[in-house]
Amino acid sequence: RDSDGGYVQATYVLPTKTKVGISWGQSNLDQASGETNTTLVNTNEMTTVGLYHPLTKHVNLVAEYSHIDSQSQTNVQSNTNLGSIGGILFF
Repeated sequence: RDSDGGYVQATYVLPTKTKVGISWGQSNLDQASGETNTTLVNTNEMTTVGLYHPLTKHVNLVAEYSHIDSQSQTNVQSNTNLGSIGGILFF
């Protein structure tokens, strides 16, 4: 299956050292020659916003929210919203 897509991301560090970020990406998948299964994904698109706060040099707190849109080869739409909180350990 031929595919293409792209991804962009931007972040900004606030005076409190908290980083605010947003990203967007899209993936497009064409049907293969002779393919008859039309339930396969045609397009996936995701937008994420996040906050990243450093506790120490090696530990960041993280909160993210993402919205995902998917579309099948027959234009059936599906979407998902999700959130996550946690930490990042740098070593």
